[in-house]
Amino acid sequence: YGPVFHRNNFADSIISRMKTNNSLVSNWAEKLGGELWHLGEYITSREEIHKAYICEGEVRGRDGATLARDIANDIKNMTDLKISAVRRIMDSAEASAVNHQDEVVTEYEYYNTKTLRPPGEPLEKGAKEMILNPNKHFYNIPVNTSYSAVHVPTNVYDQAMQWRNDTVDLYDCRTRSWYIEAAASPKDMLILVDNSGSMTGMRKEIARHVVSNILDTLGNNDFVNVFNFSEEIDEVVPCFKDMLVQANLANIRELKQGMKDLHTDKIANFSAVLVKAFELLQQYRENGQGAMCNQAIMLITDGVPYNYKEIFDEYNWKDFPVRVFTYLIGKEVTDVREVKWMACANRGYYVPLSTLAEVREQVLHYIPVMARPLVLTKTEHPINWTPVYADITDPKMTDWLWEKRECTEQKEIYELYYRDKLRNKHISNEEHDRRYVQKIKKAQDDAEDSEDYQKYQLMTSVSMPVFDQRENATRIANLLGVAGTDVPIQDIQKLMMPHKLGVNGYAFIITNNGYILTHPDLRPVFQGILKPSYNSVDMAEVELVDDYREARDLNPKLREFRNNVINQSTGSLVLEVKYHYDDMKRASTMKRHYFYTGIENTPFTLVVALPDRYGLATVHAQVEVRRLYNEGTNATQYFQGKNWKIHPEWTYCKYHYDTEHDFASPEEEFLTFLVKTGLPNWKWLSKRSVTPPEHAEQCDRELFLTLVFEARATDFFPTKNMSSNQDS
Repeated sequence: YGPVFHRNNFADSIISRMKTNNSLVSNWAEKLGGELWHLGEYITSREEIHKAYICEGEVRGRDGATLARDIANDIKNMTDLKISAVRRIMDSAEASAVNHQDEVVTEYEYYNTKTLRPPGEPLEKGAKEMILNPNKHFYNIPVNTSYSAVHVPTNVYDQAMQWRNDTVDLYDCRTRSWYIEAAASPKDMLILVDNSGSMTGMRKEIARHVVSNILDTLGNNDFVNVFNFSEEIDEVVPCFKDMLVQANLANIRELKQGMKDLHTDKIANFSAVLVKAFELLQQYRENGQGAMCNQAIMLITDGVPYNYKEIFDEYNWKDFPVRVFTYLIGKEVTDVREVKWMACANRGYYVPLSTLAEVREQVLHYIPVMARPLVLTKTEHPINWTPVYADITDPKMTDWLWEKRECTEQKEIYELYYRDKLRNKHISNEEHDRRYVQKIKKAQDDAEDSEDYQKYQLMTSVSMPVFDQRENATRIANLLGVAGTDVPIQDIQKLMMPHKLGVNGYAFIITNNGYILTHPDLRPVFQGILKPSYNSVDMAEVELVDDYREARDLNPKLREFRNNVINQSTGSLVLEVKYHYDDMKRASTMKRHYFYTGIENTPFTLVVALPDRYGLATVHAQVEVRRLYNEGTNATQYFQGKNWKIHPEWTYCKYHYDTEHDFASPEEEFLTFLVKTGLPNWKWLSKRSVTPPEHAEQCDRELFLTLVFEARATDFFPTKNMSSNQDS
């Protein structure tokens, strides 16, 4: 029994020592915690600030519905100004066309955007200099606000242009969404590609190019599919069988990829493909699906044996719901009568194509034809708003950059693996992947620090068609063009009152298709390249309900929420959602309150998201500047020195037209208005004023006075820090 007795004594001794050590560590923790607490109280002056707010501040409820309505009204006022500007351009253009006298013009001088040069660079021979000055409204890019310039697309022949070795200019406004969607109403479109044995070589390449250019003219409000046919009919994308898909960037990319796998053989069955196309369009028309507006069939072939009058008579000639456009491919085609008749008899357009170079220009001819019903009304000018898009990009260029990046990645992975193999290093695939990810992350961080990545500015545009209003003997539906203007997303975000949304609160805007216009979790760029579907991110992809459902299996409440937002309803709901933070290193769940309302005269809906409990309350604490002056206190004394900053993106006070009022910093601008608010004749002009005078100021009175209160409440900080430094 002796050894057992000794072991029990030993165990008791260990336990006793552990209790002593635990007590000692607890004492250390309490002392350290107390010291840190007192240090924090001293540094932050918690008690003094608390007393200041207790005396003059109060906690109030935050009404999410009222907040959403106020933000929506502010955005509406801004968008109304943009619409008014575009309408004035449209009116001026139509009036100029009415008063225009046809005469021969031998010379016409204009500023060509292709020949503009930054200040200091030599000009071409015979060119006239346009003075360009950096403008903060255009991200400090040198611009001229007094003269207009003309951009001629690269594929349009300009006899005055010399051959240039510069980067290819891909921009063509006629393929941008703001032009296309204003020029023609939303449409359902079926593209029929002849895949018979005669469509080989250059004809097949031209057909691919035609399809690609037609797809480039479609937007999120359009629906499309591509059939290739010979004896049998196939969708170029198998999973798009017997349906029309929304013409967003992702679906357009799939259709273009599908066109790469064409194999020509046998004889084309035109009867079968035309019947299938008309029946599919009729199905969408009768069921209220698709665009529910215009419908079109685009037939791409090298010839037809017959005009198929009986098919058109059965499916189209009663009400002419479908326009038929025909594209005849080939240089040696002599019998064009049937193909041309099919287009003309069905209110379409006939286009002959023999070279790749003419494809884009010829494809665009269908747009004014689709616009004819709008032009004939002559009174209704539909207002069109685009989804979000990047200012200086082209979808084809983005696709190429992604493909180039993926090829580079594969090459680097192989080289890393081969180098380790030569060194006889036996490294697992997981370790190879880890090393490569670390290498990519370091390269990405270095590029971001050196600003090597392309900086994109996101925007939306508002546009409307310009009609030919001349009174002719016969009614001619000519589309003169499209008038439009850009609205930077940053300008919209400034009106979302971030100071009123509070911690973890935010606002976002959704389009009529359920896509994000602006959202804190919209990340359109990855490693300096726009993501392939950056402008068609659905709200259901960022607002994630915490219900353990699989992807694409939407929660019924979220589905109803999305439908209400798309339909521009007004309402609210509460959802338990998942969210990420700390640079996406961590995730958590939260209950959020959502309030939504439509923005008038736009297809957009504003949504305000507030966290539960603390998000529904706000601290109200303000002090009137004039009251301080009446009490003998100059409010500027709370803003002495340079040891203070204000939020650079919040609008406290500013001039409505601020190009003539340039301030070195937001702090200097605030101090200027702080002095003005103390003057006897000062009047607060709200940001919600639609048409302020030219030199008027617009202010957020609540935000401005809250800042003054906070400056007064923390006025003792510089003195306290100074005395602390002297004591040390």
